[in-house]
Amino acid sequence: MTKMTALIFALAGSIANISNGSTSLDMRIADASSSWNLLAQSLSGDTHDSAGTYSNTADHTSAASQPVDGTRTVAPSITSFSAESPTFLIGGDVYQIETAGKSYSITNPDPQTLRFEVHKGDNWAPGGDGSGVDRSEIQNDSTGVKTNWGAVIPAGTPIVIDYQFMVEANSRGTFVNTQNHSNGFFVVGQMHNDDGASGVPTSPPFAVQMDGDRLQIVTRYVPPGGNPRNSSSALHMLTLWTDPNPIQTGVYNDIRVRTNFSNSGGGYLDVWINGKQVVNYQGPLGFGQGTYWEYGIYRSRAAETSAVRYRGLTLTIGSSTPVSSRRPD
Repeated sequence: MTKMTALIFALAGSIANISNGSTSLDMRIADASSSWNLLAQSLSGDTHDSAGTYSNTADHTSAASQPVDGTRTVAPSITSFSAESPTFLIGGDVYQIETAGKSYSITNPDPQTLRFEVHKGDNWAPGGDGSGVDRSEIQNDSTGVKTNWGAVIPAGTPIVIDYQFMVEANSRGTFVNTQNHSNGFFVVGQMHNDDGASGVPTSPPFAVQMDGDRLQIVTRYVPPGGNPRNSSSALHMLTLWTDPNPIQTGVYNDIRVRTNFSNSGGGYLDVWINGKQVVNYQGPLGFGQGTYWEYGIYRSRAAETSAVRYRGLTLTIGSSTPVSSRRPD
């Protein structure tokens, strides 16, 4: 199936909007090249005439662009979803639900979108969460080598992850997050280590997280044979990027990750945010064990209610992993 796209030229960092007549279809932040392809995901047909505008931080809005035609492949759909079921599908991949089991914890607004919400005290008790964390996540149980509890992607395997991410306002039109590098954590996407293989609990070797109201990329590694436990002197944590600007609520950010977890040579991590490469790292990555991917919120316990959305979720592995046309290499 294909959907329409419109190419919008806008000032870098401004908000681009695509519409079909008076109906708003999508909204994104323009990239560093001042353009963006906007995916009209909610359309029911194969082609539509669409136009776009952009607006800056001073709320000045451009005139609409000329309608354009185009096509684009849709990301895998979310199917078999039920908040009461322990698993569902994204394309052919099985994902396990890890939440407090509340009606708001995880919802599926449309076939491309997942919404996660946490309140103070929402933890995943079956997974052993204590009272010090709040969690609403999903774990990929299919990609890689099957285990008796899910699947792991072996160390040394190329991985590509593509998705769109948005935070919702939770206080007077803004996003409030009291968790930061000095008092806690707020993870919104992570490659989790195979702690069964390492024999100790660990923090994620790769995480997309919020440091207050700033998006941030963090990695961890140990030398071969090193202890990856948080208190270990062998553990190294690298903050590779922190957004200098507060995140905008209600606006999807396009995120692409290319990585290979290896702490013995060949490790790398490339990250693009809204078409701009923000991380270009080559070096040791991970703890020498396999990993698995998780979407959603995992934070140290906090008073504020928080909600995020993800859509267009894709995860591929292997040397022949296709390179997305959405961002330059």
